Amino acid sequence: MIAPQGTPTVAELPGLLLPELFVAAGMLLCMLSTLVPAWRSSRLSLWIAVTAALAAFVSALAPSRAALEPMLALDPIAGAARVVITGVLALLLLAGAGERRTAADHDAWSTCVLGTGLGAMLVSSASNVVPLWLGLELVSLGSYTLAAWLAGDRRAAEAGMKYVLFGGTASGLMLFGMSHLYGLTGHLDFLGIGQQLAREMPVGVVAALVLAAVGIAYKLTIVPFHFYAPDVYQGAPALSVAVVATLPKIAAAAVLVRALGLAVPSGLCAPGQVGAVLAGVAIASLGVAAFTALAQRDARRIIAFSGIGHGGTIVLGASALPGADATAAVLLYVTAYAAATLGALVCLSVLEREQGSSALAALPGAMQRKPWVTSALCLFLASLVGIPPLAGFLGKWSVLQLALHGGPVLVAGALVLLATTAILAWAYLLIVRAAVLAPAPQPERAPVPVPVSSAIVLGVCAAATLGLGLWLDALPALVRLVQP
Repeated sequence: MIAPQGTPTVAELPGLLLPELFVAAGMLLCMLSTLVPAWRSSRLSLWIAVTAALAAFVSALAPSRAALEPMLALDPIAGAARVVITGVLALLLLAGAGERRTAADHDAWSTCVLGTGLGAMLVSSASNVVPLWLGLELVSLGSYTLAAWLAGDRRAAEAGMKYVLFGGTASGLMLFGMSHLYGLTGHLDFLGIGQQLAREMPVGVVAALVLAAVGIAYKLTIVPFHFYAPDVYQGAPALSVAVVATLPKIAAAAVLVRALGLAVPSGLCAPGQVGAVLAGVAIASLGVAAFTALAQRDARRIIAFSGIGHGGTIVLGASALPGADATAAVLLYVTAYAAATLGALVCLSVLEREQGSSALAALPGAMQRKPWVTSALCLFLASLVGIPPLAGFLGKWSVLQLALHGGPVLVAGALVLLATTAILAWAYLLIVRAAVLAPAPQPERAPVPVPVSSAIVLGVCAAATLGLGLWLDALPALVRLVQP
């Protein structure tokens, strides 16, 4: 695991936390914009948020290796996660500028999205359970609001309620486990917990660790903390789903890698007990995702169930820790997943504005009405399946290589990943068949133009999906990045 080099002085803190400061400043400005009557009816707050996210993205590109002991670790894992989070955040807000151009609540929506992004950045840098919990709560507060954004819509209300109930339960269990973990080890920081567990690891500590990990499992939507996902993905607005599906998963993957490297004794990692347990969880998530996705008749529900499988794949890659190759594989996979999922959900958002639904029955004729958007949707779904030469294939291949060289349970996980990938491919083909092959209904609805900002987002996501897949040196480059 990477050890951050150097503790910064107080004068250096603003420079190290510049991405977070830009996002926080954007949140503040968006909230203040509600006090100016002339700004309420304009989209100024949206463009303020886009500018803040872009500034955070540019500042996150600067490499840093420091520790704000004992709370945050600005190591290469956090650096890579911050770049991906701020990039996705900027694209989400840019898509909102186009897809929500007729809405009157830009300031509140932008504030919630920026808040979710800020929480994700805090989680990805956490090396202590206190900022981990605070970051997850910040992510949750924004996500709860976004999930139930459509006031008066029954499905949105149901989505928001289920998200809050499951999220509150997960948060309570996590906090309960953290409190016991502190009582049993005397430490809140990952490194201190790991040093204590290296000496002894009684059953009570194992139970506390499992409970403390519930919050991360909830954000990754892995079994058995996945039940909220289908209804939230179907009932919430498509862009809200894009926020919930990408930012929390990126952050959870980053902190999972760091926590396994620091808080869990290396003797228990793959092919030992912890790696085997994580691989078992991954197998369960992949199996549930594959067989339930086939039964769905809504494109967003299919993406929701497949997201459970992608969370399982992330955990399967993490089960091969410790090692720079496993860390790099997880980061590569979650980046490829985020690009494809964001692109697919923006495509569905564009199609839904015309058809009013993401049900498979509403997609026939999409290829005739929106050929470029439908083609982009097929590209993103192909990447989620793992078809070469797209980014999803490179990420999935990296995880497979690690699992096949692990213990028996990891090898079984690799075989399950191969089998469930084929099943999920059939589920994705249900969307492709409805959008591309099914005849258009008569009479057709009036076409709705694609906003320029949405087209830009789709172009960036497609370029990232293709470019990352064609960059065959991506994994070795990430390995070099995360090595001590």
